[in-house]
Amino acid sequence: MKKEKEKKKKKLRRIPETSPDKSDRAKTPDPLFLFNKLLGGKWKMRILWVLRDETGKRYGQIKTSVEGITDMMLSQSLRQLCDDGLVARRQFQEIPPRVEYQITQRALGVLPALELLARWAADTAEF
Repeated sequence: MKKEKEKKKKKLRRIPETSPDKSDRAKTPDPLFLFNKLLGGKWKMRILWVLRDETGKRYGQIKTSVEGITDMMLSQSLRQLCDDGLVARRQFQEIPPRVEYQITQRALGVLPALELLARWAADTAEF
């Protein structure tokens, strides 16, 4: 009986990790983690690609341009992009209501990277 209690105590004791790397990582987020948080997923980069010409586009125009996206995923992705400051939503006080989405200055910085990725994908595609 005593041996079992000692074994349990030994199992419960843990030595705290004191690695400086862990505390440094907490202070400085991984850039790829941040990139994935902002643009990760199947649709966000494609939506930004559609909005890259900097003209306002309506919901239906974006949906038509992003093949295969559902209404729910488009709404959710646009909301997240707006919350992250990558897309601006402009609502016009008209009847019927009109809403346009436009890429922001913050998101314009990622366009050269998206163009490189698109070029790389076209060059390496094996269709």
